[in-house]
Amino acid sequence: MSFYTGTQCELLYAMPASGAAVTAAAATIMSGTTAANPPYGLPGGFFNPSPTGDSGKSLLIKGGGWYTVGTTAVTNIIKVGLNTTQNTASIAVTLAATGAWTTVISQSNVAFEFEVLVTCTAPGKAGTNGSYNSIGHLFVGQANNAANPTIQSSTLTQAITGMMMGAPQTAAAFDPTVTQYVEVSGQWSVTTGSPTQTLTNFYVFGLN
Repeated sequence: MSFYTGTQCELLYAMPASGAAVTAAAATIMSGTTAANPPYGLPGGFFNPSPTGDSGKSLLIKGGGWYTVGTTAVTNIIKVGLNTTQNTASIAVTLAATGAWTTVISQSNVAFEFEVLVTCTAPGKAGTNGSYNSIGHLFVGQANNAANPTIQSSTLTQAITGMMMGAPQTAAAFDPTVTQYVEVSGQWSVTTGSPTQTLTNFYVFGLN
């Protein structure tokens, strides 16, 4: 905290346990979905200006986990967004998403980690009047502490691959006056080779 403006980074939510494994060729919520591992509901009115008139309230959303793929080439999509109903795989308001990125075959316990910055540019009123800007990234690479990654012959590497996610200057149709669940989904292109993906860490920070 700077003590100049009073702005601080506050942890609003830390997922208490690993989410459900994603094993389907369909969007699946991999953040918290149960009573023991509940999702985070961003309170209605969170983005409202403070009494001092400050605007541009923001969130920092971070998470990560691991995945395993077999000998069949598969693609994966990771999406971060908002839902008014928890555990809704077809995320209603996309804050940031990857395209269908292709994994390296025959890999076990590969780590992935993402970070998304979200700034509310229009708090809006009841209905679908809120809008935001967002930008983020996803990193993928071999982990397990003592892993010895091998550089690939293509532009991608097993050591670490980075890709951008999110769309800056995005107009969204979301209602900022009701609870919005912050959720993460994963989706495989096919299930051949039994790919699986698990989100182990997920955090939502308020930046001001």
